[in-house]
Amino acid sequence: MNRLVVLLLALLLAGCAAPRAELDADRMGRLFIDAVQRGDWPAIDRSLAPDLMASPDYAQRIEGVRAAFPADPPWSIRLLFSRQIRAGAKASEERAELQYLYTFAERRAVIDLAVVPVGWRTVVPATARSPRRESAILSEKPEAPAPGYGGYEVVRVYKALSMSYTEVTDEDSAAQAFWAPGRTPGQWLFLALAAATPLFMLWTAVRVFQAPALEGRLLWALLCLGGVGTAWMDWTSGVTGFVPLSLRLMGFGLEKGPSPLAPWMVSLTIPAGALAASLRLALLRFRTSP
Repeated sequence: MNRLVVLLLALLLAGCAAPRAELDADRMGRLFIDAVQRGDWPAIDRSLAPDLMASPDYAQRIEGVRAAFPADPPWSIRLLFSRQIRAGAKASEERAELQYLYTFAERRAVIDLAVVPVGWRTVVPATARSPRRESAILSEKPEAPAPGYGGYEVVRVYKALSMSYTEVTDEDSAAQAFWAPGRTPGQWLFLALAAATPLFMLWTAVRVFQAPALEGRLLWALLCLGGVGTAWMDWTSGVTGFVPLSLRLMGFGLEKGPSPLAPWMVSLTIPAGALAASLRLALLRFRTSP
């Protein structure tokens, strides 16, 4: 029992943990965004991936993003989302996607950045601070060790593949609110079905425990809490989808991403276990009835 409680707490804490990025990708991403805001073109050019540099309009694209930045430095920077993508066996097919929330004095912005690894470089470790460290990471040039320090740090070098800047207005935030107006009857029906699914599962599990003639009641009760397939709905737009190859417990999901532009997502699962248990109870009742 104690092990089960510890496992449930661990899963809960893992689900609530803040997003974490690969350290070198996050470090390069923040430095690159800072260089774009400052209009530091030598640093920007050194930090562009070959695919982006080969684009004839890359300078206009970067300048369009830079022009959207406020002149003042950000008050805070928060990592919203991060993931590593490997499309194939080659390192060139790998990339990291990062999303940040930048808060300025009078506005907020969501910045999406995709970076690709281009190799490894040796620099002075973070414990040996140097004013040249950040420029060494961006320019991929090894930095000489600080006086009296004999060690180096090997870091992975990333370059920017794409970048976008989306300002977050009060209207945008209000539109993503759960109780925002404009929800259709079909959306409310979907929400009602999603909320009713775990109630049906629990009610069936109680009925299973109250049927002494049913063999393996504990196993049937556990099956009642499982579902197959996941139907989801974007609560803002009403767009729906279905994922057939999924297994879920309790059948109801309501979540919102960390970005202020992210919609609420409502999901439910088909209560296959509870439906099978209900059928088994009905057959048992039919056989035992006089």
